[in-house]
Amino acid sequence: MRTKKVNNVDLLLSKLNKEQLCAFIREECAGDRQFQQRFLALGAGTIFRPKSADYQSRVMSIIEDFEGRYGYVEYRDTFDFNRAVCKILDEADVAISNQRWEVAIAILEGVAMAGEDILNCGDDSAGELGSIVEECFSKWLELCGEELLPQKIKSEIFELSIGYFTKEHLKGWDWWWNWIQMAISLADTSEKQERIIKALDNVINSKGGDKWSVKYNTQTAQRYKLEMMSKSGTPEEQRKFMYENVENSDFRSRLLQMAWDEDNHEEVLRLAKDGITHDSEYKGLVNEWHEWELKAYRHKNDNANTLRLARYFFFEGGRFGEKEYSMETMYALMKSIVSNGEWNDFVDTLIKEASKKRDGIRVLFIYTQEKMWDRYMEYLRKSPSIYNLDDAPRQVWELYKDELIKLYTLCVRHFFQHASNRNSYCEGVNLLRKLIKHGGKTEVDKIIAEQKARTPRRPALIDELSKL
Repeated sequence: MRTKKVNNVDLLLSKLNKEQLCAFIREECAGDRQFQQRFLALGAGTIFRPKSADYQSRVMSIIEDFEGRYGYVEYRDTFDFNRAVCKILDEADVAISNQRWEVAIAILEGVAMAGEDILNCGDDSAGELGSIVEECFSKWLELCGEELLPQKIKSEIFELSIGYFTKEHLKGWDWWWNWIQMAISLADTSEKQERIIKALDNVINSKGGDKWSVKYNTQTAQRYKLEMMSKSGTPEEQRKFMYENVENSDFRSRLLQMAWDEDNHEEVLRLAKDGITHDSEYKGLVNEWHEWELKAYRHKNDNANTLRLARYFFFEGGRFGEKEYSMETMYALMKSIVSNGEWNDFVDTLIKEASKKRDGIRVLFIYTQEKMWDRYMEYLRKSPSIYNLDDAPRQVWELYKDELIKLYTLCVRHFFQHASNRNSYCEGVNLLRKLIKHGGKTEVDKIIAEQKARTPRRPALIDELSKL
């Protein structure tokens, strides 16, 4: 169908003369502003200099069309809105590939100028509005990295980017920092580099805004300043700058790694301990600094502090996905340090601490590691649950099978008492299958009979039970 329409367009174009086409275009341009803007874009960079304001105007027209009479782009319309604006950004791709640099700049600046309007024009639950701005700056950075970009164009983009950063365009969103990132990539003279550092210092020294924003902006500006210094300064100057601003957690991490690489373990401990005090409100950072502490103490064969920190990580855990500081790894580390004669007493202190914290996961983990099957069973009697029973080790099931089946049966009966829809009935049937695998076929038959006899009758429940 699409091919036929295209062929009809080609056919008509072949029949019309220039006067007819011109008349049609003039008429459409007079009555349709968006058509006029798209048509005039064909001459940008060739017949007349492209203007960013023209592309901004095109974006604003699209916003106006999609907002409708309510002045708000609804969630259901944001995908189509995204595609409509991104068609303008697609023109930047064509301009870059054809080395029409001024056109590309005009398009990207125009969309960026409309950035706040795009972000605030509607419901961005699906991220369609933000992704437009993200795409715009992605193309900006691509343009900055073009090897064939003339020096004149590089300077133009530099002035534009440092200007928008200084004017705080899109401040409050991370895209504001893309302006300085662009400027840094194009800062090829000492004068430009000094201007960037001055702009960043203004942010660092600014105290306006709430406490969180001031801290975030200051530390982000410090990171970009360090990046700028890596191009223009010496390693010693960079290190001095990081020490002067060691409260920046990124700088502390870098300095810790540098001290570790230099085998300066005392400095590692000093930086880590200082970080623990400074960042006491942030558990993630405290854990990171404790990790460096543990590395240093292990290297120094300091068993007392290694044991203290291994115990800390056993209960608190390391950062997500770090097996090196997992509960299992830390338990093995503690066991390798504590002597055999003291181990049982030490284990009792772990159990007491875990019990005090109501940390059933670690209590059961210790029981399993130490093969305390009687205490494991005692715990299950006090806290029977489907999860705990399913997770019980094979040895516990072998020793206490009959009692565990009774506990499992009680849990399943309790589940069915509160089941009230097909999804929960289906889940209940899965529990019955597990009970059969545990050896509770007789108990399952009784539960099925009880459930089928419930009044009022539940057709969905009976239907699910029939699948067992």
